[in-house]
Amino acid sequence: MLTALAWIVVAAGLATGLAAVRDVRQRPAPTAHGFPGQPDHPGRRPFRLRAWAAAAGVLVVGTAVATIVALVTSQDLVALLVAMVLALGPAAVAWRLHAWATASLGVRQAIVAHAPRVAVPYAGKVGVHVGMWSPWIEQAGVPWCVVAADRTICAELVRLHPHDPVILTHLPATVRGALYPHGAKKNAVFLAHDEVTHVFLGHGDSDKPLSASERVLSYDVVAVAGQAAIDRFAQAGLRVPAAKLRVVGRPQTEGIERVAGPLPDSPTVLYAPTWRHADDALNVSSLAVAEDVVAALLARGCTVVFRRHFAGRNHLEAEAMIAHVDRMLADDAKASGRAHVLSETAMDVPLVEAFNGCDAMVSDISGIVVDFMASEKPFAMYAAQFGGPDAAEAFRAAHPTAVSAYVIDRDLVQLDAALDAMLGPDPLAAVRPERADHYLGGPERSDPAGRFVALVRELADGRQVSAGSS
Repeated sequence: MLTALAWIVVAAGLATGLAAVRDVRQRPAPTAHGFPGQPDHPGRRPFRLRAWAAAAGVLVVGTAVATIVALVTSQDLVALLVAMVLALGPAAVAWRLHAWATASLGVRQAIVAHAPRVAVPYAGKVGVHVGMWSPWIEQAGVPWCVVAADRTICAELVRLHPHDPVILTHLPATVRGALYPHGAKKNAVFLAHDEVTHVFLGHGDSDKPLSASERVLSYDVVAVAGQAAIDRFAQAGLRVPAAKLRVVGRPQTEGIERVAGPLPDSPTVLYAPTWRHADDALNVSSLAVAEDVVAALLARGCTVVFRRHFAGRNHLEAEAMIAHVDRMLADDAKASGRAHVLSETAMDVPLVEAFNGCDAMVSDISGIVVDFMASEKPFAMYAAQFGGPDAAEAFRAAHPTAVSAYVIDRDLVQLDAALDAMLGPDPLAAVRPERADHYLGGPERSDPAGRFVALVRELADGRQVSAGSS
């Protein structure tokens, strides 16, 4: 009797094969994170069907041997116990496959239910560029997601943006518009989707050469902050059809307070150098002379907020200078009581907050300059590649962002004069509002995010984006 029960147990164990065959055929879940209602990602399929077959084979053979032993020894209970123990093998494999299949289905259903209409494909290396635009995509109130180009950047995006929906390599079928904050070559795989409108955003507006790169011609629409970006394309000999251009302003300037009066006697100055290029011939950073710049600010009684750039940490000389400037500021803080902010601490402060907390800025050729224009506060720029008596004029001619800036030449001959003018009579005060309009999209910059949010909603609706308008 017990031997018969043992084979009933075997039959029950083998019956789990029906579920195992069904579940092993389930499609793996896309690598995804953060979609509403998504279960924990199940990872790779835990077993192949051969694992269940092996466990089932052990069950049958083991029970058969136990049955023979039971017939010889009249120990029927042994066969039943052996069958019950061995049946756990195929059952456990089938259960694990079922859990994996259920979770995989749940992930796919969450993506389908979310039905992202807008995607942010990202093939860069650092991931921070997504966060430069994501708050205003959220503001548009449309379902969206980030699409990572590979597993490495996918993990970084999940770490940096834990609340944003992220998917690996796969552009969901519901997507009708794609926004690109980085112009990596790997974007080509996403650009192959003809049913999607591809919009190049970039991650800043500046006079750096890459701001007028031919790469933008690969996209259906080129979103620009203002007329200055359009002029930059023309000056670089880059023919971007007017039908591709869309002025959207700079939503990143939302919340920046405009200058409210003359500088105080002891101003707070934001010093925000860009990263230092490994090739000095291409370098536009002031980090090589940061000690002198900061010393000049301290001599004028300034409180310095030293905001380093997040990139370029592999340049040993630059890192040594950053550490040195931090020590300078720390020593001066002890001696003077001024509340200087050191490099790493300043980098963690939101940029808008940093702008609002300072009275003036010193920077380089960088997108931070254009965003700072929204404040209409005075600023100086370092001309890394320009020296001699005509350095300021030549620098402004080559880099129009400096038209409203006090220029510090490469050799620092004009350092004192530039800082004295910036912190004193400020003769460029009347120029800055017009230049801010030129760079940030005209008078409509009073609503920094409105035009970009409208663009996102157009993409989500599947409407033909009215490029060429603002």
